Amino acid sequence: MSSSPSPAATRLDLDGNPIAPLTICMIGAGGFIGSHLCEKLMAETHHTVLAVDVYCDKIRHLVDPAPPHLAGRISFHRLNIKNDSRLEGLIKMADLTINLAAICTPADYNTRPLDTIYSNFIDALPVVKYCSENSKRLIHFSTCEVYGKTIGSFLPKDHPLRKEPEFYVLKEDESPCIFGPIVKQRWSYACAKQLIERLVFAEGAENGLDFTIVRPFNWIGPRMDFIPGVDGPSEGVPRVLACFSNVSVLVSCIYAPCSVFSEDARYQWFCRICSGESP
Repeated sequence: MSSSPSPAATRLDLDGNPIAPLTICMIGAGGFIGSHLCEKLMAETHHTVLAVDVYCDKIRHLVDPAPPHLAGRISFHRLNIKNDSRLEGLIKMADLTINLAAICTPADYNTRPLDTIYSNFIDALPVVKYCSENSKRLIHFSTCEVYGKTIGSFLPKDHPLRKEPEFYVLKEDESPCIFGPIVKQRWSYACAKQLIERLVFAEGAENGLDFTIVRPFNWIGPRMDFIPGVDGPSEGVPRVLACFSNVSVLVSCIYAPCSVFSEDARYQWFCRICSGESP
């Protein structure tokens, strides 16, 4: 059996040119999305990954130790991006940096607003700075929450315009940003994420940073993060799983993208993790 990846076809860039193997610095590689992305990159590309995180439990099967067929292609670097001087060196070694590191659990936004703001804005500043100064491409993972409230949410529940797409469909370059008041700390996450997006965009406009911003909605699947004692018992039940009273709806969400909506026309979109991780 061949130990090398066997992509279905040669991968091409947006200009139609074959993509050469890259060295990728993946910050937050040990998390929910990062662990799946590492697996996908190892299985379907020839890229090399510098996996950066404070823990490696979810990628231990890839890095501790790396299987023989992955030797030299993935390495784990245990560091905290808040205060580790090794970060810039790893970004310099890479062709591309993917930043997935963040506090992104809703239960934390109200109870740990300072940590939420620091994690999603302050701690991300060095990553943006090093990528810009060293002319390295950055893929920054943001969130759909930067869109804030939809215009339709301000209309009466029985208003016919609530169901018109122009009042709830989100467009990355057109939708207004409507957040709640400062006293509602639930919005600390969205505000921090939007501010770091604006910084990334400004670095691109003024200093030529090559970047892509990703705004995931609700990705679900194996190895989801949870808060013990808040989302479930100590062994862990991801928050989203507790939101479904209809198991068949949950199963359909895991196996295919779907939308869930309530009678007052509030929509939630869910996507299985393997649908959002294509390298």
